[in-house]
Amino acid sequence: MQMNRFNHLVFLLGVATTATLVVSQPAHGKSAKEVARIAVPTTVRIDNPLGNDYGGSGVIIARNGNTYTVLTAAHVIQNPNLDYQIYTSKKKSYPVTSIKNLQATPDAPDLAVITFNSPDEQAIAPLTNSDEASIGAGIYISGYPLSSEVAGQREYEFTAGQVSSRPDKRPQGYTIRYDAVTRRGMSGGPVFDVDGRVVGIHGQGDRDAVVKNESASGTGRGTTEIKTGFNAAIPINTFMSIASRNGISTNGVTVDQTQAKDEVAVQPSRQEIKSWEKDFAKEVGLQLIRSLPIPSFFRF
Repeated sequence: MQMNRFNHLVFLLGVATTATLVVSQPAHGKSAKEVARIAVPTTVRIDNPLGNDYGGSGVIIARNGNTYTVLTAAHVIQNPNLDYQIYTSKKKSYPVTSIKNLQATPDAPDLAVITFNSPDEQAIAPLTNSDEASIGAGIYISGYPLSSEVAGQREYEFTAGQVSSRPDKRPQGYTIRYDAVTRRGMSGGPVFDVDGRVVGIHGQGDRDAVVKNESASGTGRGTTEIKTGFNAAIPINTFMSIASRNGISTNGVTVDQTQAKDEVAVQPSRQEIKSWEKDFAKEVGLQLIRSLPIPSFFRF
């Protein structure tokens, strides 16, 4: 049976999969700018009504009509009774319409799936076999860290690094460890490989340094935590392995089955990141992908 190479995972509700557009994938490795072109429009900010100190990030992985599915970390949306909002790169906010927490026990994978409705077309991030993210592999982390200023705006961030270790087992499923610098608020955001495919969901970090940005009044209330140690993500393969038993259809997963490139991830400057965010914020997929079979590592 032939299926689209980049299909679309539909979140629960028994809804049939529909064709859509995705970001096209060339046969060669990508520059940081090319990965950002995928990361910017597919990464979302998750806002907590309790305030910026409780927000997180996520990545759009599926579409069905006007309903979009976001994969994130479970600890980002701990309270299902709160009115969370999804803020996209198009500078628009949408209420979260459903929440599915996949963390069955405290040590189970720290993952959740949420949905939102949008009349505007959103970009869909391709997934890939996270086993390819081996030690030394280049990666990029995409997300919206908390502001260093009181009541400040959460701005998009895009950081580079490399995989430092792949432990067989860790609490909450965090078995991809890397040296990319991250900050609070980036939890739930996607980890991309150098080809622009999602290999994991970021959610843990070592806080080895604290940077203080003093406010104009000199009170120093702008303290923020920067995670400069080894950070960690939950592999996409972990998500795929628990999706079906949690009521999530995997018949239409967005998958790129090509082998990962052996390339270094290069950290762009802050100026470049801001420029790319502006340029790529409103982009969506440019073409339908040819029909190819789903690779065996995602079969159930």
